[in-house]
Amino acid sequence: MIPVIGNSFCLVLIVSVAATALAAGFFCDTGEAAATEIEDLGANLLNSTPDLGHNNPICKSTVADMEFRFEESSTVRGSGEVSIKGSFHDTGVDSSGWMKGSGSISLESLRNMSKTHQEVEFIQKDDLVFAGGQLKNRKSMSLPLFENGTGATVRERFNLSHVDRSETNAIRSFDRFNNSMIYDTALAFDGKWDLENRRGWSIYMNRSKQSYSGSFQTQKKIVFDDSDQG
Repeated sequence: MIPVIGNSFCLVLIVSVAATALAAGFFCDTGEAAATEIEDLGANLLNSTPDLGHNNPICKSTVADMEFRFEESSTVRGSGEVSIKGSFHDTGVDSSGWMKGSGSISLESLRNMSKTHQEVEFIQKDDLVFAGGQLKNRKSMSLPLFENGTGATVRERFNLSHVDRSETNAIRSFDRFNNSMIYDTALAFDGKWDLENRRGWSIYMNRSKQSYSGSFQTQKKIVFDDSDQG
C-alpha cells in the first residue's frame, strides 16, 4: 500500500463507478457503462530495453548505468468494486500489498521509486477515505540489508467498514550499513486493524504487534535507521 534481478512495480486499480471517477493519466475504457480500469506497469530493470520509459519523460532505465526512475500519481472518487495491487522488489528494498473491497472511495496517491547502482529509494503517500461497504488490505515493507543483513519489516492489514487515513512510507537502502524505513500514518476507522514491526529473525527477532477491533482514532510512526552505525 506495495529484486535487483527483476525490479518491478505494478499498480492495478479497478473501480466500478456510480458517481465520478478521476485518475491521473492512465484510463482504459472497458466499454461497459460503469467500469473504469487503470493499469500502470513498471519495467524489469535488468531485462528491459534502454527505452523503458518510451515517450514518458519521468521514466528512464539503461542497463549500462543501472539507473531507474518511476513516478505515478492517481486520484479516484466513486462507488463500486475496488481492487489495488502493487509491489517493488530489490535486494535492498521490498514493498508489496493489496487492497480490495466494495463501497464509496476517495483516494489520492503518489508513488515514486529510483535506483542508481546499489542505491535504491521507494516512497509512497496516500490520502484515503472509504465508507459504505467493506475494505480489506494487506501490506508489507522490508529492508533486507538493515544492520548488515539483520533485516527489518513492517506489516499492516485491516478489514474496515470506514476509514479516513493519511499515510507516508519511505524506504531507502544505500549499502549494508546505511538503510532507513519510515512508516507514518494517522487514521480514524471502524473495523479491525493490525500492525506489526520486526527486526531480525528467528530467536534473535525483536518484534512488536498491535491489534485493534472497534472504532478508533490513532497515529503511528515507525522508524528503522542504521545510518549512524557504519
